[in-house]
Amino acid sequence: MCFHAAQLTAKETMIMDPIHGFINISEYEVIKQIVESRYFQRLRRLAQLGLTSSVYPNATHSRFAHCLGVLHVFFTLFDAIARKEPEGIPERDHKRKTGAVTALLHDVGHGPFSHASEDILDKDHGGFVHEDMTCEIIQKTEVTDILSRHGISPPLVCDLIRHTHTKEWTLVSQLVSSQLDADRLDYLLRDSYFTGVVYGRIELYRIANTLEIWRGDTNDPFNDTAVTSPKGIGAVENYVLGRHLMYGGVYFHKMSRGMESLLSGVFRRASELPDDKTRLSRVIRKDAKTTPDLLYHMDDCSCIGLFHEWTNSEDDILKDLSVRILERRPLKSITVSTEKYTTLGAMKLGKLPSLVEDCGYNKDYYYFEDNYEKSAYDVYSPDELEDPDKISLASHIMTPGEDNRLVEISSRSGVIKALSDLGQRQIRIFVPGDVLPDVRKVVNG
Repeated sequence: MCFHAAQLTAKETMIMDPIHGFINISEYEVIKQIVESRYFQRLRRLAQLGLTSSVYPNATHSRFAHCLGVLHVFFTLFDAIARKEPEGIPERDHKRKTGAVTALLHDVGHGPFSHASEDILDKDHGGFVHEDMTCEIIQKTEVTDILSRHGISPPLVCDLIRHTHTKEWTLVSQLVSSQLDADRLDYLLRDSYFTGVVYGRIELYRIANTLEIWRGDTNDPFNDTAVTSPKGIGAVENYVLGRHLMYGGVYFHKMSRGMESLLSGVFRRASELPDDKTRLSRVIRKDAKTTPDLLYHMDDCSCIGLFHEWTNSEDDILKDLSVRILERRPLKSITVSTEKYTTLGAMKLGKLPSLVEDCGYNKDYYYFEDNYEKSAYDVYSPDELEDPDKISLASHIMTPGEDNRLVEISSRSGVIKALSDLGQRQIRIFVPGDVLPDVRKVVNG
């Protein structure tokens, strides 16, 4: 994929994107300056889907491209809503600009290969949280100066990312991060395009044009948030179905999950060995709290360089895991139903790591249980309104009911209700290929 900027006028810079066409990054000068900053440019060197390219060869698109797409989708959603407001949105331009910046910066704090490397970062400092690192970059680097020069509060941008903002900013935060937001709408379109699957071909403009600001009774907690009009329910059904299918076919594909287990293993093994044997500190400092400056030097490219070096390591495990990653030699897997997993019990499952050890492998790196549960849509519960510590109002997709009172969308859509109930639950056991037959005997016996 090739992005190129074309100078159209002295003031306008457009970036060609295969998903959205031309994306204007000069509508606000602050956007162009952020895109040109070192921390945002680093996102070019982070793959959006990690090693999913081991399954779908063209899925090599970057977080840089995704964040530009989220910017564009935010503008699309916000402007579609604003057009329907005869009295306008209070502080419209300031909210539009601040929301666009938040959308652009939302992923800037990710580590290389995302969670695979983040698991070993800051172990002695409370663990690494990419949202916290994003806010450090926003408040402690050149990005801080860029925002401040253009009248945007860095702490407010962080509040929007963390959903700790005041009520008047709920709409903006909702469009950036919720169950129907610019982030998800872009990555579904983008990931489906580059993987080649059709699941995520959602109706972006239909969704945008059926959003509207809700104004109910005086004490209605959903006042001034975006809701989906009844005519948009079909497009949202397609969106939720797309998420459901993308989880099964792409995000939780057995090869992708298997390769991610190797990544987690290689980073963990390297962190446990002396640094003079791995030179891990050239990229990742395990003995120091990660700062924005340290993070800047961490990316997929620098880690791949280490993997190449580790193919000559004296440590057999580090060497083998690195070779497996670079040469696409994943662990093999067997899928176990929830019922089967429960039936096997701790006694039989406890034998499986021993089978790995008996074949000469270290079970800590060559035995991996992947047990996940994910729903394409989480149904709203009225009880949440009574607990401010629970998920924010913006996390629910609401629509007017027959009596013109808001209802949670699954109550008006059998499709969404069924998908939220169905969810995605998978249990897979990953082991080396030569151990798999023995594992199958235990699991199926």
